[in-house]
Parts: sequence; structure tokens; C-alpha cells
Amino acid sequence: MPPKKLKESIIFLVKIGIVRHGTQSNSMLLDKAKFILKHIIQRKIFLCPKDEIGVILMGCDNSKSNSITELENIQELCRVQVGNWNLIESIEKLQTTNQNYSWMEAIYAAIEYINHECVDKSERKIILLSDFNEEEDVVSQFQMDDIAKTLSSEEISLIAIGERDLDNIDKDSQTASEGLLMSVLREIGGQYLTFERAMSDVCFYKRPSTKPMPWYCQMELGNFHIPIAAISKIPTEVKLPKMILMGKTSTPDMPEQEVPIKNIAQWTDNNRTIHTEEDIIRGYVYGGKSIPVSDETEKTMTPKTNEKCYKIHGFTAKENIPMEYWLSDGTYVIVPANESVSAPFYSLVQAMVDKNVIAIVEKVYRANTEANMVALFPSIDVPNEPWCLIEIGLPFERDYGAIAQRPLKFVMKQLSKEQNDAIDDLLTSLELPEAVDDDAIDINEKYLPGYMPDPGTQHMWDMLAARALKPDKPLPPIADDVKNLLEQPEFMKEKCKPVTERIKNLFSLEKKQSPNTRKRRKSKEKDNEQSDNGDVFMQSVKTDERDITKDNNDKSDNTISILNACNVDFDEIGDI
Repeated sequence: MPPKKLKESIIFLVKIGIVRHGTQSNSMLLDKAKFILKHIIQRKIFLCPKDEIGVILMGCDNSKSNSITELENIQELCRVQVGNWNLIESIEKLQTTNQNYSWMEAIYAAIEYINHECVDKSERKIILLSDFNEEEDVVSQFQMDDIAKTLSSEEISLIAIGERDLDNIDKDSQTASEGLLMSVLREIGGQYLTFERAMSDVCFYKRPSTKPMPWYCQMELGNFHIPIAAISKIPTEVKLPKMILMGKTSTPDMPEQEVPIKNIAQWTDNNRTIHTEEDIIRGYVYGGKSIPVSDETEKTMTPKTNEKCYKIHGFTAKENIPMEYWLSDGTYVIVPANESVSAPFYSLVQAMVDKNVIAIVEKVYRANTEANMVALFPSIDVPNEPWCLIEIGLPFERDYGAIAQRPLKFVMKQLSKEQNDAIDDLLTSLELPEAVDDDAIDINEKYLPGYMPDPGTQHMWDMLAARALKPDKPLPPIADDVKNLLEQPEFMKEKCKPVTERIKNLFSLEKKQSPNTRKRRKSKEKDNEQSDNGDVFMQSVKTDERDITKDNNDKSDNTISILNACNVDFDEIGDI
């Protein structure tokens, strides 16, 4: 079992003052910093509620209050605490000042603040947000080796966020402050981001990275046994917490307060006598008689014959398992359990690739559970991925009818060559580009499992945050960033545009009324005529009957003519 992940303790160093005498503070830079802090704290509230957060302000006037660091113009906004909405509201109220500061002093203040506040063992980080434009005589007072050594000795990582992209700027074009910062980051292995990059990264609340929990078993192939490890390829999405009903209550001793409402299950019999869960014995009713089944009886009724196994029953050609047979919700990657069994495992993978076959496996995940059938697809020579077997679930014959689709062979036969070629070109245009350059690699990575966040969950988090921070205001509309997740990429639109134009010209759609609509319309017209000619209705009954008979004959003639004019071969449909 992998070691338990430590909680994070993040200290934000936020610039609200100035770094040079005679300059004005940048309110736009503070707004960007607020945006980053707000979204990081919201992510901690939703996904990592145990992580701790502290905020230190650089360039504030701390003459009226005592500070832990006791440094001039550097003060902590709050004590280290878990993420909460009150902290976000305090950050939104921050205003710029004209007090001077330097980020080098703030680093030492943050280290002292961490040692004072972070008592429990945790993964400690400092996120520094500034424009890094201090004067050279101020920068010269600090040494890179001293700053890096202090951070390394305290096991504190550093992430810096600035205005300019320093990775693409020559050292000669960097300010003295930027040069010192990059030297420190290179020495301790830190990270530098621009405000724009950081804002785009924190917009979406992604699932925190965790170590996979492998499932170990013996893969049986005849008399051979190969120890394997199965790892989930697609992580489980984070689920929103369940809604909790709240009610207001008050007592003479305590003021009005909100408390959660607990649902208590109660059962009543024919005499309306209330019974609690402890008095209930579940059972079945057959033939008018109640058959109680206690927990002990239910355990004895459960069969205990299945053992944990992963048994290969045979191999079949890959084309015999089309995509419509792929039934499982997730996908597992099968790799050897250790290096000692890698030779026979990879030999099996190579043999399956050479023969172009897949394996049919009986899988029992845990003892005394039902068996499932899965298919193993060999996967080799995939960039950044090891040789492995991909496990995908298969349906039993009794379950296939629920997912079976009606074949479209009779429709495909009626397409012309131009129409068939247009459909093939459309499918080709929807394929992702090959990874031949950096842009193509970035595009392909966006569509890997777990890369893109769930738009529905993201929108729900945004609405919950808006309701928590502004309970009296209406909810905002869907964010543009969330909408863009559902938009087709521009390069894909350009590729599909000429093909879609061809399809519009080759395929024509005509709006037709259903037979029931036509019958209702004729019936309505007939009722209107009868209401208008109510005086002569009795005299024209026999004539109407003859007309109706004639109309029915005309309808049957029209139906036959329609069938003759239709291009669909109904005989072929019946044979399928």
C-alpha cells in the first residue's frame, strides 16, 4: 500500500505595495493575484479540505498591529488555516498601498511564518506573486546562495508568478530582481509562471494527483501462471457531496441557528404502530406467507464458490470483438507484477501482436463475487507508455440485446459512390493530427484521459462558490471557459468545413408529416364541414359513406404508388 499523501501548507506572498520609490502601485496586478488566490482556495475547499493556507502581504502598513515576523511593511493577513469562504472575502477586500518592500525580505518572513504556524508535518510551499522590479542596490544586499540554502534546509518549495515570461527572455534583458529570482529557482528546482498562465491553470478544479492502487492477481494460461498488476487507466471523477437539508431552530437559552435535518427511517404496520430499524427483520412474501431472512441466514444463502482469478480461456481475431461489444465503464492497464516475470509477460504481448489476436479472460475481482468476461488488447510502441495489455469488459449473451444496435447495411448499400466517399472524408477530417510538431503534441495531450475537466462539475462548483460568497445576488451565467470546453477546436472546424459542404450538396433532407398528423388534419376538416352543414347532414349520409369508401380506395392507390417510388429495398430490410 503506498504511503499516505501529506497535506499541503501553502503560504502566499502577495504584492500590494510598490517596489521602487516614486512609482505607483499596480491595481491590475493585484486583481490578477486576487483571482489566482480565490480559485486556488476554492479548489482546496472543494477537493482538498485538509490543506492549510496562509497569506502574507508585501507592502502593507503594520504599524497598528503586531506581526509574527516583526518586519516593516510585511504582515500576515491571517493565521494558517484550512480553506474557507471568510478567507476569500478578506482577500477580495485587499487594496493597494504606496508602502515599499522587497520580495527577498518577504521570503525570510515567510520561512519564519511557516516555522511558527505549520506545526504538523506537511508539504510546504511558498507562492510568490510580484512584478520583480526592485532597484539594483536593494537586490545587491541579498545573496542567491543564502536564499536557496535557507529554502532547501527547511524543505520548502518555491513557485514564483510574475508579469513577464522570463524563460524566453535573455539574461541581459532581465532586471536584477528577475535575474536573482531565476537563479534561486534553478538552484532549488522551483517553478516560474506568468500571471496569464497561472490564471488559465487555476480556472478549472482538477482532481489532485494520487498514486494508483494496483490490483494484483495470477494470470492463468493453461499451466502457466504470470503475476500481474492491473491499474485503472481512467481515474474516477470526483463526485459532488450530497445535499444536506438545513433547518432553523432556537431555544430560550440559545439564539436561532441552522442545524442539519436528519432523516430517521420508521415503519408502520396495519395498526399504525411505529417500529424502528432495530425491530425490523427483512424477508420475502410468497404465497401469502412472510418468509423472514436474518443477516445470518442471508450469509448462508450466499454461495461461496468463486475464488479470485484471472484466467485466459482462449484467443480470437481482433475483428471478432467490434467496438459495440466494449461494455465496461473503465479501462485497466495490465502490466507484470515485478521484473522477474517481465520476460514471459512481454513474450505473450509480442505473440498477440504478431498473430493479431486478443485474449478472452474470466475475471473474478474478489472471492465470492460474480465472474466477468473481459478482453485483453495488446498495446506496444505507444509514445510515453509501456508495453501492456488493455483490459475492456465484454457483455454476456443475455445482456447484449440491451446494447445491440440496428445494422445500417441496407442504408449503406443505397448510397452512391460520391456519398460514401464524402462520409469517409468526414470521418478522416475528425481525426486528431499526428504528433509531428510541438503544436500537434499539445493538441493530442488535451484529449488524453483525465486531462480535460468535467464541464458539468466545474459549472456546479462555480455556482456553489458564487452562492457562498454572494448569497443575496442572482447566480452568474455559465463561464466562457466552461463553454469553450464543449466547442470544437478551430483547426478541426477548418478541416471539416469543405467536407460538410459536400455532404450538404449530396444529401437532401425533406420535412414530411407523419401519417397520424395527416389523419388528424383530415378528421378536423371533416368535423368543420359537418358543423357548417348540420342542417343537411341526415340527407347526405349515404353520399358521404360512398365518398369515404372512394377516399379509402384512393389512399390505398396512393400508398402503392409511394412504395413503388421509394428507393429503400424493404425485402433486404426484412432479411437482416
